[in-house]
Amino acid sequence: MTAEEILTRLQASFPGLVKSETQVKEYPTWTVPAQSVRAVCERLRSEFSFDYLDVVTATDWSGPVSPKGYPQSPPAAREAAGAAAAGGAGRDVFEMVYLVSALSIGMKLCLRFEISRKEGASVPSLYGIFMAADWQEREVYDLFGIHFKGHPNLKRILTPEIQVGHPLRKDYEHVPDSYD
Repeated sequence: MTAEEILTRLQASFPGLVKSETQVKEYPTWTVPAQSVRAVCERLRSEFSFDYLDVVTATDWSGPVSPKGYPQSPPAAREAAGAAAAGGAGRDVFEMVYLVSALSIGMKLCLRFEISRKEGASVPSLYGIFMAADWQEREVYDLFGIHFKGHPNLKRILTPEIQVGHPLRKDYEHVPDSYD
């Protein structure tokens, strides 16, 4: 079965599921309604043998990076970044990207969707469908602050518990701590 055939079969249950205008690498890339991502992945696993979650990641599309997140930058670089941040336009969203594989048939799919950057940004956890979601969702939570509803152990994995904020958010401002 081809990716196009799988997409057509899933679209009967998920009308917002469409082929993405922008493809990620050579993978068939689909835009999934955020609220349907867990159900789509359950179907991909149960009906089409997609048994491995390769990647969970996010992108912050809110605009230029805040120079306050990097206090050790040279003053000239901070001023240039500040000028760019003042005039930069962005979208107030995170883009979530999942790469799933059907190892038995050698097929990969890229699933993507956008969620609001507002406080409390959340998506359904894929833990329980794919065991690899455990640490990958914790990493995205730690670095972007995106909550994964239903994750059994959502806590920081790369930064210390005393860390204030989430370092890969474009508006991150570093707060000096005992590690500085």
